Amino acid sequence: MSLRGFGRFALRITAGTNESRPLWARLVTRLSFVFAGFALVYTVLNFPGGPERIPHYFKRIGWFWVVVLAMEAFGTSLDAVAIRAFASPEQHKLKLRHTLLAQLSGRAVNVVTPTGNLGEVVKMSVLTEYVSQSRAVSTILLYNIVRFIIELGFVAVAAPFCALLLPMSDGVRLMVLALGGGCLVISIGCYVLVRKGMLASVVGGLVKIRIISKARYAKWEGKLRDVDDKLKLVSGARARDRWLGIVCVTLSQITSMALSLSILVAVGETLTLGFVGAYVVGGFVIYNVAVLVPMGLGLSEGGWFSLLRVMGEGPARIAAGMTMVYARRVTLVMYAAIGLVLVTASATVKRAKERQREAAEREASPAKSSPSITIAPPATPAATNPVE
Repeated sequence: MSLRGFGRFALRITAGTNESRPLWARLVTRLSFVFAGFALVYTVLNFPGGPERIPHYFKRIGWFWVVVLAMEAFGTSLDAVAIRAFASPEQHKLKLRHTLLAQLSGRAVNVVTPTGNLGEVVKMSVLTEYVSQSRAVSTILLYNIVRFIIELGFVAVAAPFCALLLPMSDGVRLMVLALGGGCLVISIGCYVLVRKGMLASVVGGLVKIRIISKARYAKWEGKLRDVDDKLKLVSGARARDRWLGIVCVTLSQITSMALSLSILVAVGETLTLGFVGAYVVGGFVIYNVAVLVPMGLGLSEGGWFSLLRVMGEGPARIAAGMTMVYARRVTLVMYAAIGLVLVTASATVKRAKERQREAAEREASPAKSSPSITIAPPATPAATNPVE
């Protein structure tokens, strides 16, 4: 597939023209694009001092752009190390460049598609070039679960600081604390679910409420339990490798948050503990709404603009916050460009695409193959940071 062809494919997905998607999903996507467009125009026109001040704030970043790119590359490398560690005990079959290719190409696809989840299938396809399908699925699934749990943990820790250190009404303070408590409960629930057997438990629950038939579950059960066993450390994975992956994902998340906050410092703003807490909590909510459109375009700007105004921040802090969003958008565009080049040029990715095409053809011919299951990771914040 050429770069132009991939672009047309991505455009069809982002525009919601895939007729296989439910009508409500296509409507939500299109309405999200309309709302995002209005939000982007509104925030640009209402930039403190006028839109002509945006280049001035970009110039304030100065040489710190080098640090921005270096931190972005460091975070990506940590993600690649984590993915390789989560492939234990088959990680010896994967070199760091293989997992780096998977992370770059997968995230590039996530950036240009709504919900930021399609790229996880690309990551799995790249890994299946070197490890078994169940190992590839369990590796990326585990990476996303760990990342999601850590994000929830950060919100749970930050919520009390945000609620207690910033001026807000009692109702809003209660909502922030409830959000933090809910994130803590969900993170613990995810951990328990993995220990119990996540996929088998979830699909089993769908069988009980009659969304999936017992016959279909019986066909899928072997593959589901195979992946669950790899998630639960009962298929030879070493605890040391699991902990290495967890540490790398945590450091990646910290690097991403530090990168965004350091942009604020670079443009002359000072940070307080309460503001950092608001950044973590508010950014989590904004990100999970912004994933409805590629790169969160418009929704991220509108979300941060509204949050800073609700917090009572002055024009200078609002301008700095919007500059942070725009600067991260620049790094995302660069990230997507590099990843899409890899997607179109890498022989490994080409072979992965060919396998996906052949699998699709087999599924379309019932006489030639039996029914199969494709296991995809849950829609977790793959974002690597709340402003993306």
